[in-house]
Amino acid sequence: MHRFVWMLVIPLFLVGAARAQDARPAYSVGVSRFSVTNAPTGSEILGVIWYPTDEKPSVTMWGPFRLRVAGDAGIIPGEHPLAVISHGSGGSHMGHRDTAMYLAERGYVVVSLLHPRNNYKDDADGRSRANWINRPRHVSAVLDWLLNQSEYAPFIDAKRIGVIGHSAGGYTALALAGGIPDLGAIGRYCAEHREDAAFCGPGGGVLSWLRRLFADEGHDGAKTGDLRDGRVRAAVLLAPLGVIFDGADSLAGVTVPVLLFRAGKDDVLRYPYNAESIRENLPSPPQYVVVPDAGHFSFIAPFPEDRKAAVGAPASDPEGFDRVRFHERMNKAIAMFLDKSLAPDR
Repeated sequence: MHRFVWMLVIPLFLVGAARAQDARPAYSVGVSRFSVTNAPTGSEILGVIWYPTDEKPSVTMWGPFRLRVAGDAGIIPGEHPLAVISHGSGGSHMGHRDTAMYLAERGYVVVSLLHPRNNYKDDADGRSRANWINRPRHVSAVLDWLLNQSEYAPFIDAKRIGVIGHSAGGYTALALAGGIPDLGAIGRYCAEHREDAAFCGPGGGVLSWLRRLFADEGHDGAKTGDLRDGRVRAAVLLAPLGVIFDGADSLAGVTVPVLLFRAGKDDVLRYPYNAESIRENLPSPPQYVVVPDAGHFSFIAPFPEDRKAAVGAPASDPEGFDRVRFHERMNKAIAMFLDKSLAPDR
């Protein structure tokens, strides 16, 4: 029988938090759609807000997904911690719905945004320099709206905000936490690792768009500048893109707690140049979890059986890997980490 092995043990304080979580009453999940305009780019940012409610849920179809939620329900009174979820390049705001619902059941407000022009419907900017700059800005624009203009503002504790990101979303979370991206590092990596066809090869690889990236009108160098958002107090990185951060100097400004997951069988973002490189270069050691049999896409919520063939690689895992069981453990670990990192007295 397949069993998961977590290469590094979650610290003991998380064990205690797990017991506390088990005793905590779970709420129903309220859910609502939103739309925000990102002022710097003029892009419309769509997404979903998940939150705790005491209204009765029902099984509802959201696209191909059956969710037990209460649509547009009232939120539980009080100030709740906030988690923002950033999907991977070409991904979806529904890609981490199980994580969002798990956190909402435990009292979090969760925002899943659809990154404009870098999603499953429209990936026009997916291979442009602008995308690396705009992704963190999308999150900051959503935070501006959520905390200052939305109906949810009175119910959010602005001092307890975490960001969760997968793949390019992991890059996004780390940039918001103070990492300084260096786009030149991508070119240097691919010049040295042409054998990495998944990342650097033709037909979608990095080398096929580097000239376009650095030919952008007004380009003033490989550095993107500081994209930090000081409201972010914790970061969860799921199989993150790491080659864009060039060494310890790029990550010296990251001072918030980090929970870092690496897929042991990641064939998209290779070891040791991504998650492992981030671990080595962070100024303070992160909570680091290696999942030996996980693939790059194993952190995305499980897909319905009748959708897997159409979805392709994002719905597939290495042979013998049980994504459903893994997500049960992963979501609990994320919640425990955020509970600790965003504790009111921290």
